[in-house]
Amino acid sequence: MIRVGFVVVMLACATAASAQTVSRTLSLDEAIAIAVEQNRTLANAMLAVDDAEHDVAVARTRRLPQFKVEAQASQLLKPIDVTFSQGAFGDFAATGPVPATDTTITTPKKVTTVVSSSISQALTQLRQVGMRVRMTEAGRDVEREQARAVRVALVADVKRLYYGILQTYSARGAARAQATQLMELDRVVTNRVEQRVALRGSALEVQARLVQSRLALLSLDNTLDSQKEQLNLLLGRDVRTPFEVAGVPEPTSSELNVDEAVSRALGRPDVRQAQARLRQAELSRRIARADYMPDVSAAVSYYSPMNIDGAPRNIASVGIQLQWEPFDWGRKSHAVASATIATRQARNVVDDAEQQAIVEIHNGFRRLEEARMRLEATGLAQDAARENTRVTLAQFSTEAALASDVLQSHTAFADATNQFQQALMTYFTARADFDRALGEDVTK
Repeated sequence: MIRVGFVVVMLACATAASAQTVSRTLSLDEAIAIAVEQNRTLANAMLAVDDAEHDVAVARTRRLPQFKVEAQASQLLKPIDVTFSQGAFGDFAATGPVPATDTTITTPKKVTTVVSSSISQALTQLRQVGMRVRMTEAGRDVEREQARAVRVALVADVKRLYYGILQTYSARGAARAQATQLMELDRVVTNRVEQRVALRGSALEVQARLVQSRLALLSLDNTLDSQKEQLNLLLGRDVRTPFEVAGVPEPTSSELNVDEAVSRALGRPDVRQAQARLRQAELSRRIARADYMPDVSAAVSYYSPMNIDGAPRNIASVGIQLQWEPFDWGRKSHAVASATIATRQARNVVDDAEQQAIVEIHNGFRRLEEARMRLEATGLAQDAARENTRVTLAQFSTEAALASDVLQSHTAFADATNQFQQALMTYFTARADFDRALGEDVTK
Protein backbone atom coordinates (compact mmCIF):
# COMPACT_ATOMS: atom_id res chain seq x y z
CA MET A 1 0.00 0.00 0.00
CA ILE A 2 1.08 3.59 -0.61
CA ARG A 3 0.40 4.31 3.05
CA VAL A 4 3.56 2.41 4.02
CA GLY A 5 5.72 4.74 1.95
CA PHE A 6 4.20 7.80 3.51
CA VAL A 7 4.68 6.31 6.97
CA VAL A 8 8.39 6.07 6.15
CA VAL A 9 8.39 9.73 5.15
CA MET A 10 6.60 10.74 8.35
CA LEU A 11 8.97 8.75 10.55
CA ALA A 12 12.02 10.19 8.79
CA CYS A 13 10.70 13.74 9.20
CA ALA A 14 9.87 13.13 12.87
CA THR A 15 13.36 11.77 13.50
CA ALA A 16 15.00 14.79 11.88
CA ALA A 17 12.74 17.20 13.75
CA SER A 18 13.59 15.64 17.11
CA ALA A 19 17.31 15.88 16.29
CA GLN A 20 17.09 19.58 15.44
CA THR A 21 14.60 21.07 17.84
CA VAL A 22 15.68 24.60 17.01
CA SER A 23 14.44 24.29 13.42
CA ARG A 24 10.94 25.46 12.60
CA THR A 25 8.61 22.99 10.93
CA LEU A 26 7.56 24.36 7.55
CA SER A 27 4.43 22.99 5.92
CA LEU A 28 3.94 23.01 2.17
CA ASP A 29 1.18 25.64 2.42
CA GLU A 30 3.43 27.87 4.53
CA ALA A 31 6.33 27.47 2.10
CA ILE A 32 4.12 28.49 -0.83
CA ALA A 33 2.69 31.47 1.09
CA ILE A 34 6.19 32.71 1.98
CA ALA A 35 7.41 32.27 -1.59
CA VAL A 36 4.44 34.17 -3.02
CA GLU A 37 5.05 37.01 -0.58
CA GLN A 38 8.84 37.27 -0.72
CA ASN A 39 10.13 35.78 -4.00
CA ARG A 40 11.98 38.50 -5.90
CA THR A 41 11.21 37.26 -9.42
CA LEU A 42 7.49 37.29 -8.64
CA ALA A 43 7.86 40.74 -7.07
CA ASN A 44 9.32 42.07 -10.33
CA ALA A 45 6.45 40.51 -12.29
CA MET A 46 3.94 42.26 -10.01
CA LEU A 47 5.80 45.56 -10.50
CA ALA A 48 5.35 45.10 -14.25
CA VAL A 49 1.60 44.83 -13.64
CA ASP A 50 1.68 48.10 -11.66
CA ASP A 51 3.58 49.72 -14.54
CA ALA A 52 0.89 48.52 -16.97
CA GLU A 53 -1.78 50.05 -14.73
CA HIS A 54 -0.06 53.42 -15.13
CA ASP A 55 -0.04 52.95 -18.91
CA VAL A 56 -3.83 52.43 -18.78
CA ALA A 57 -4.23 55.61 -16.73
CA VAL A 58 -2.14 57.52 -19.29
CA ALA A 59 -4.29 56.22 -22.15
CA ARG A 60 -7.48 57.30 -20.38
CA THR A 61 -6.25 60.91 -20.10
CA ARG A 62 -6.45 61.15 -23.90
CA ARG A 63 -10.22 61.45 -23.52
CA LEU A 64 -9.88 64.76 -21.65
CA PRO A 65 -9.18 68.24 -23.10
CA GLN A 66 -5.58 68.81 -24.10
CA PHE A 67 -3.83 71.97 -22.89
CA LYS A 68 -0.80 73.30 -24.74
CA VAL A 69 1.38 76.34 -24.10
CA GLU A 70 4.24 77.30 -26.42
CA ALA A 71 6.71 80.15 -26.14
CA GLN A 72 9.36 81.15 -28.63
CA ALA A 73 12.16 83.65 -28.15
CA SER A 74 14.18 84.46 -31.27
CA GLN A 75 16.58 86.99 -32.70
CA LEU A 76 15.39 88.82 -35.82
CA LEU A 77 17.76 88.45 -38.76
CA LYS A 78 16.53 91.72 -40.21
CA PRO A 79 14.14 94.42 -39.03
CA ILE A 80 10.41 93.97 -39.49
CA ASP A 81 8.79 96.86 -41.38
CA VAL A 82 5.02 97.34 -41.19
CA THR A 83 3.83 100.08 -43.63
CA PHE A 84 0.45 101.87 -43.38
CA SER A 85 -0.56 103.81 -46.52
CA GLN A 86 -1.93 107.35 -46.34
CA GLY A 87 -5.56 107.26 -45.23
CA ALA A 88 -5.39 103.53 -44.45
CA PHE A 89 -7.60 104.13 -41.42
CA GLY A 90 -9.92 106.64 -43.08
CA ASP A 91 -10.16 110.24 -44.32
CA PHE A 92 -11.96 112.56 -41.91
CA ALA A 93 -13.07 116.17 -42.54
CA ALA A 94 -11.72 117.36 -39.24
CA THR A 95 -8.33 115.65 -39.39
CA GLY A 96 -7.82 114.60 -42.94
CA PRO A 97 -6.47 111.21 -43.88
CA VAL A 98 -5.22 108.88 -41.14
CA PRO A 99 -2.34 108.50 -41.33
CA ALA A 100 -1.60 111.77 -43.11
CA THR A 101 1.27 110.19 -45.06
CA ASP A 102 2.61 106.76 -45.74
CA THR A 103 3.92 105.54 -42.38
CA THR A 104 6.34 102.71 -41.70
CA ILE A 105 6.71 101.15 -38.26
CA THR A 106 10.00 99.28 -37.84
CA THR A 107 10.89 96.61 -35.33
CA PRO A 108 14.69 96.62 -35.12
CA LYS A 109 16.82 93.48 -34.99
CA LYS A 110 16.29 92.34 -31.43
CA VAL A 111 15.04 89.39 -29.44
CA THR A 112 11.30 88.88 -29.96
CA THR A 113 8.95 86.67 -27.94
CA VAL A 114 5.82 84.90 -29.12
CA VAL A 115 3.50 83.03 -26.74
CA SER A 116 0.66 80.79 -27.87
CA SER A 117 -1.72 78.54 -25.97
CA SER A 118 -4.60 76.31 -26.92
CA ILE A 119 -7.25 74.03 -25.48
CA SER A 120 -8.64 71.29 -27.68
CA GLN A 121 -11.20 68.57 -27.06
CA ALA A 122 -11.20 65.56 -29.34
CA LEU A 123 -14.60 64.72 -30.82
CA THR A 124 -14.49 62.10 -33.55
CA GLN A 125 -11.21 60.76 -32.12
CA LEU A 126 -12.92 59.67 -28.90
CA ARG A 127 -13.86 56.38 -30.51
CA GLN A 128 -10.24 55.67 -31.37
CA VAL A 129 -9.13 56.79 -27.92
CA GLY A 130 -11.57 54.34 -26.36
CA MET A 131 -10.20 51.53 -28.47
CA ARG A 132 -6.64 52.46 -27.54
CA VAL A 133 -7.63 52.41 -23.86
CA ARG A 134 -9.07 48.93 -24.26
CA MET A 135 -5.94 47.90 -26.15
CA THR A 136 -3.79 49.14 -23.27
CA GLU A 137 -6.04 47.31 -20.83
CA ALA A 138 -5.47 44.14 -22.84
CA GLY A 139 -1.73 44.75 -22.51
CA ARG A 140 -2.21 45.08 -18.77
CA ASP A 141 -4.09 41.77 -18.79
CA VAL A 142 -1.12 40.19 -20.58
CA GLU A 143 1.17 41.41 -17.79
CA ARG A 144 -1.25 40.10 -15.18
CA GLU A 145 -1.28 36.67 -16.77
CA GLN A 146 2.50 36.77 -17.09
CA ALA A 147 2.73 37.48 -13.36
CA ARG A 148 0.27 34.68 -12.77
CA ALA A 149 2.41 32.35 -14.88
CA VAL A 150 5.45 33.29 -12.79
CA ARG A 151 3.42 32.59 -9.66
CA VAL A 152 2.28 29.19 -10.98
CA ALA A 153 5.85 28.28 -11.94
CA LEU A 154 7.06 29.41 -8.53
CA VAL A 155 4.49 27.26 -6.74
CA ALA A 156 5.44 24.27 -8.92
CA ASP A 157 9.13 24.79 -8.17
CA VAL A 158 8.44 25.07 -4.44
CA LYS A 159 6.45 21.85 -4.58
CA ARG A 160 9.19 20.07 -6.50
CA LEU A 161 11.83 21.07 -3.98
CA TYR A 162 9.58 20.37 -1.01
CA TYR A 163 8.71 16.93 -2.35
CA GLY A 164 12.37 16.37 -3.14
CA ILE A 165 13.27 17.12 0.47
CA LEU A 166 10.61 14.69 1.64
CA GLN A 167 11.98 12.05 -0.69
CA THR A 168 15.51 12.66 0.62
CA TYR A 169 14.26 12.33 4.20
CA SER A 170 12.60 9.07 3.24
CA ALA A 171 15.75 7.79 1.55
CA ARG A 172 17.82 8.79 4.56
CA GLY A 173 15.44 6.95 6.89
CA ALA A 174 15.69 3.83 4.74
CA ALA A 175 19.48 4.13 4.63
CA ARG A 176 19.60 4.40 8.41
CA ALA A 177 17.46 1.30 8.70
CA GLN A 178 19.82 -0.55 6.39
CA ALA A 179 22.82 0.67 8.38
CA THR A 180 21.18 -0.55 11.58
CA GLN A 181 20.64 -3.99 10.06
CA LEU A 182 24.23 -4.08 8.82
CA MET A 183 25.53 -3.12 12.26
CA GLU A 184 23.57 -5.98 13.81
CA LEU A 185 24.81 -8.33 11.09
CA ASP A 186 28.37 -7.13 11.65
CA ARG A 187 28.06 -7.86 15.37
CA VAL A 188 26.74 -11.37 14.75
CA VAL A 189 29.32 -12.19 12.05
CA THR A 190 32.16 -10.86 14.21
CA ASN A 191 31.07 -13.14 17.03
CA ARG A 192 30.94 -16.07 14.60
CA VAL A 193 34.44 -15.31 13.38
CA GLU A 194 35.72 -15.15 16.95
CA GLN A 195 34.05 -18.48 17.60
CA ARG A 196 35.68 -19.83 14.42
CA VAL A 197 32.33 -20.80 12.90
CA ALA A 198 32.41 -18.17 10.12
CA LEU A 199 35.02 -16.99 7.68
CA ARG A 200 36.76 -13.65 8.10
CA GLY A 201 35.92 -12.81 4.48
CA SER A 202 32.24 -12.71 5.42
CA ALA A 203 32.99 -10.21 8.20
CA LEU A 204 35.02 -8.03 5.84
CA GLU A 205 32.23 -8.03 3.24
CA VAL A 206 29.70 -6.98 5.89
CA GLN A 207 32.02 -4.22 7.10
CA ALA A 208 32.46 -2.98 3.52
CA ARG A 209 28.69 -2.85 3.13
CA LEU A 210 28.45 -0.93 6.42
CA VAL A 211 30.99 1.70 5.24
CA GLN A 212 29.09 2.06 1.97
CA SER A 213 25.84 2.64 3.88
CA ARG A 214 27.52 5.35 5.96
CA LEU A 215 28.80 6.98 2.77
CA ALA A 216 25.27 6.89 1.37
CA LEU A 217 24.00 8.59 4.55
CA LEU A 218 26.63 11.33 4.20
CA SER A 219 25.66 11.88 0.56
CA LEU A 220 21.99 12.13 1.50
CA ASP A 221 22.80 14.65 4.24
CA ASN A 222 24.68 16.81 1.74
CA THR A 223 21.83 16.53 -0.77
CA LEU A 224 19.35 17.56 1.90
CA ASP A 225 21.39 20.64 2.83
CA SER A 226 21.58 21.72 -0.83
CA GLN A 227 17.83 21.22 -1.32
CA LYS A 228 17.04 23.31 1.76
CA GLU A 229 19.28 26.13 0.53
CA GLN A 230 17.54 26.09 -2.85
CA LEU A 231 14.12 26.16 -1.22
CA ASN A 232 15.14 29.08 1.02
CA LEU A 233 16.29 30.90 -2.11
CA LEU A 234 12.87 30.40 -3.71
CA LEU A 235 11.25 31.64 -0.51
CA GLY A 236 13.21 34.87 -0.81
CA ARG A 237 14.96 34.54 2.54
CA ASP A 238 18.45 33.81 3.90
CA VAL A 239 19.53 30.47 2.43
CA ARG A 240 20.96 29.50 5.84
CA THR A 241 17.55 29.63 7.56
CA PRO A 242 17.03 26.25 9.30
CA PHE A 243 13.71 24.44 8.91
CA GLU A 244 12.14 21.00 8.84
CA VAL A 245 9.38 19.83 6.53
CA ALA A 246 6.01 18.41 7.45
CA GLY A 247 4.30 15.51 5.71
CA VAL A 248 2.02 15.65 2.70
CA PRO A 249 -1.48 14.15 2.43
CA GLU A 250 -1.79 10.70 0.96
CA PRO A 251 -3.08 10.90 -2.64
CA THR A 252 -6.68 9.99 -3.28
CA SER A 253 -8.56 9.18 -6.44
CA SER A 254 -10.55 12.42 -6.11
CA GLU A 255 -7.41 14.31 -7.14
CA LEU A 256 -7.51 12.70 -10.59
CA ASN A 257 -10.64 14.03 -12.30
CA VAL A 258 -9.37 14.61 -15.82
CA ASP A 259 -12.55 16.25 -17.19
CA GLU A 260 -12.59 18.84 -14.43
CA ALA A 261 -8.84 19.37 -14.88
CA VAL A 262 -9.27 20.08 -18.62
CA SER A 263 -11.97 22.65 -17.88
CA ARG A 264 -9.76 24.38 -15.32
CA ALA A 265 -6.69 24.27 -17.55
CA LEU A 266 -8.44 26.34 -20.24
CA GLY A 267 -8.17 29.27 -17.84
CA ARG A 268 -4.45 28.93 -17.20
CA PRO A 269 -2.09 31.90 -17.79
CA ASP A 270 -0.73 31.03 -21.24
CA VAL A 271 -4.25 30.56 -22.63
CA ARG A 272 -5.49 33.81 -21.14
CA GLN A 273 -2.37 35.61 -22.35
CA ALA A 274 -3.10 34.43 -25.88
CA GLN A 275 -6.71 35.58 -25.54
CA ALA A 276 -5.58 39.03 -24.35
CA ARG A 277 -3.18 39.34 -27.27
CA LEU A 278 -6.03 38.39 -29.61
CA ARG A 279 -8.08 41.27 -28.16
CA GLN A 280 -5.11 43.57 -28.74
CA ALA A 281 -4.85 42.45 -32.37
CA GLU A 282 -8.56 42.92 -32.99
CA LEU A 283 -8.49 46.41 -31.47
CA SER A 284 -5.40 47.29 -33.52
CA ARG A 285 -7.29 46.34 -36.69
CA ARG A 286 -10.28 48.49 -35.67
CA ILE A 287 -7.97 51.42 -34.94
CA ALA A 288 -6.35 51.03 -38.36
CA ARG A 289 -9.78 51.17 -40.00
CA ALA A 290 -10.73 54.23 -37.98
CA ASP A 291 -7.78 56.14 -39.47
CA TYR A 292 -9.88 56.60 -42.63
CA MET A 293 -12.13 59.03 -40.72
CA PRO A 294 -11.15 62.72 -40.37
CA ASP A 295 -10.13 64.04 -36.95
CA VAL A 296 -12.51 66.74 -35.69
CA SER A 297 -11.79 68.71 -32.49
CA ALA A 298 -13.20 71.73 -30.72
CA ALA A 299 -10.45 74.23 -29.97
CA VAL A 300 -9.81 77.54 -28.23
CA SER A 301 -6.50 79.24 -29.06
CA TYR A 302 -4.64 82.36 -27.97
CA TYR A 303 -1.66 83.96 -29.71
CA SER A 304 0.43 86.88 -28.47
CA PRO A 305 3.47 88.42 -30.22
CA MET A 306 4.78 90.43 -27.28
CA ASN A 307 7.40 92.84 -28.60
CA ILE A 308 6.82 93.13 -32.34
CA ASP A 309 5.93 96.75 -33.06
CA GLY A 310 2.77 97.19 -35.07
CA ALA A 311 1.51 93.63 -34.49
CA PRO A 312 -1.61 93.01 -32.36
CA ARG A 313 -0.85 92.01 -28.78
CA ASN A 314 -3.68 89.49 -28.28
CA ILE A 315 -5.25 87.16 -30.82
CA ALA A 316 -7.90 84.69 -29.55
CA SER A 317 -10.14 82.33 -31.47
CA VAL A 318 -12.59 79.49 -30.94
CA GLY A 319 -13.76 76.98 -33.50
CA ILE A 320 -13.67 73.52 -34.97
CA GLN A 321 -10.47 71.92 -36.21
CA LEU A 322 -10.54 69.25 -38.91
CA GLN A 323 -7.60 67.16 -39.99
CA TRP A 324 -7.89 64.65 -42.80
CA GLU A 325 -5.52 62.99 -45.21
CA PRO A 326 -7.53 62.14 -48.32
CA PHE A 327 -4.58 60.62 -50.22
CA ASP A 328 -2.19 58.29 -48.40
CA TRP A 329 -0.82 56.25 -51.32
CA GLY A 330 -2.34 53.05 -49.90
CA ARG A 331 -0.68 53.34 -46.50
CA LYS A 332 -3.92 52.94 -44.52
CA SER A 333 -5.12 49.95 -46.53
CA HIS A 334 -1.80 48.21 -46.01
CA ALA A 335 -2.01 48.93 -42.28
CA VAL A 336 -5.48 47.37 -42.15
CA ALA A 337 -4.28 44.31 -44.07
CA SER A 338 -1.30 43.89 -41.75
CA ALA A 339 -3.54 44.18 -38.67
CA THR A 340 -5.92 41.60 -40.17
CA ILE A 341 -3.05 39.15 -40.61
CA ALA A 342 -1.90 39.78 -37.03
CA THR A 343 -5.45 39.03 -35.82
CA ARG A 344 -5.51 35.71 -37.66
CA GLN A 345 -2.13 34.81 -36.19
CA ALA A 346 -3.31 35.69 -32.68
CA ARG A 347 -6.42 33.55 -33.13
CA ASN A 348 -4.24 30.62 -34.20
CA VAL A 349 -2.10 31.12 -31.10
CA VAL A 350 -5.22 30.97 -28.92
CA ASP A 351 -6.35 27.73 -30.56
CA ASP A 352 -2.89 26.20 -30.15
CA ALA A 353 -2.67 27.29 -26.51
CA GLU A 354 -6.03 25.71 -25.71
CA GLN A 355 -5.17 22.46 -27.45
CA GLN A 356 -1.72 22.40 -25.84
CA ALA A 357 -3.34 22.80 -22.43
CA ILE A 358 -5.59 19.81 -23.11
CA VAL A 359 -2.64 17.70 -24.30
CA GLU A 360 -0.58 18.58 -21.21
CA ILE A 361 -3.46 17.79 -18.88
CA HIS A 362 -4.05 14.41 -20.51
CA ASN A 363 -0.35 13.57 -20.47
CA GLY A 364 -0.01 14.76 -16.88
CA PHE A 365 -3.03 12.71 -15.85
CA ARG A 366 -1.58 9.57 -17.44
CA ARG A 367 1.83 10.12 -15.86
CA LEU A 368 0.30 10.74 -12.46
CA GLU A 369 -1.88 7.65 -12.69
CA GLU A 370 1.11 5.53 -13.70
CA ALA A 371 3.21 7.04 -10.92
CA ARG A 372 0.53 6.19 -8.34
CA MET A 373 0.41 2.58 -9.49
CA ARG A 374 4.22 2.30 -9.58
CA LEU A 375 4.47 3.80 -6.10
CA GLU A 376 2.00 1.27 -4.75
CA ALA A 377 3.80 -1.66 -6.44
CA THR A 378 7.30 -0.62 -5.31
CA GLY A 379 6.01 0.06 -1.79
CA LEU A 380 4.70 -3.49 -1.53
CA ALA A 381 7.96 -4.86 -2.98
CA GLN A 382 9.95 -2.84 -0.44
CA ASP A 383 7.83 -4.17 2.43
CA ALA A 384 8.35 -7.73 1.21
CA ALA A 385 12.11 -7.25 0.85
CA ARG A 386 12.33 -5.68 4.31
CA GLU A 387 10.49 -8.62 5.85
CA ASN A 388 12.67 -11.14 3.99
CA THR A 389 15.78 -9.39 5.28
CA ARG A 390 14.46 -9.47 8.84
CA VAL A 391 13.59 -13.17 8.60
CA THR A 392 16.94 -14.07 7.02
CA LEU A 393 18.82 -12.13 9.69
CA ALA A 394 16.83 -13.93 12.41
CA GLN A 395 17.60 -17.26 10.76
CA PHE A 396 21.27 -16.35 10.59
CA SER A 397 21.22 -15.59 14.33
CA THR A 398 19.96 -19.12 14.97
CA GLU A 399 22.42 -20.56 12.42
CA ALA A 400 19.56 -21.46 10.07
CA ALA A 401 20.97 -19.30 7.25
CA LEU A 402 24.36 -18.36 5.86
CA ALA A 403 25.94 -14.90 5.90
CA SER A 404 25.77 -14.91 2.12
CA ASP A 405 22.01 -15.37 2.35
CA VAL A 406 21.74 -12.36 4.64
CA LEU A 407 23.86 -10.23 2.33
CA GLN A 408 21.83 -11.35 -0.67
CA SER A 409 18.56 -10.48 1.06
CA HIS A 410 20.06 -7.15 2.13
CA THR A 411 21.04 -6.40 -1.48
CA ALA A 412 17.50 -7.23 -2.59
CA PHE A 413 16.13 -4.91 0.10
CA ALA A 414 18.49 -2.12 -0.99
CA ASP A 415 17.36 -2.53 -4.62
CA ALA A 416 13.70 -2.50 -3.59
CA THR A 417 14.28 0.59 -1.48
CA ASN A 418 16.02 2.36 -4.37
CA GLN A 419 13.13 1.52 -6.69
CA PHE A 420 10.64 2.80 -4.13
CA GLN A 421 12.57 6.08 -3.74
CA GLN A 422 12.63 6.53 -7.50
CA ALA A 423 8.90 5.81 -7.70
CA LEU A 424 8.26 8.23 -4.85
CA MET A 425 10.20 11.01 -6.57
CA THR A 426 8.48 10.22 -9.88
CA TYR A 427 5.10 10.54 -8.21
CA PHE A 428 5.98 13.83 -6.51
CA THR A 429 7.36 15.24 -9.76
CA ALA A 430 4.30 14.11 -11.72
CA ARG A 431 2.03 15.64 -9.11
CA ALA A 432 3.82 19.00 -9.24
CA ASP A 433 3.81 18.94 -13.06
CA PHE A 434 0.10 18.13 -13.11
CA ASP A 435 -0.65 21.08 -10.81
CA ARG A 436 1.47 23.31 -13.05
CA ALA A 437 -0.37 22.08 -16.15
CA LEU A 438 -3.59 23.16 -14.44
CA GLY A 439 -2.19 26.69 -14.34
CA GLU A 440 -3.37 27.23 -10.77
CA ASP A 441 -1.22 28.09 -7.77
CA VAL A 442 -2.97 25.44 -5.70
CA THR A 443 -1.47 24.29 -2.44
CA LYS A 444 -3.20 20.96 -2.09
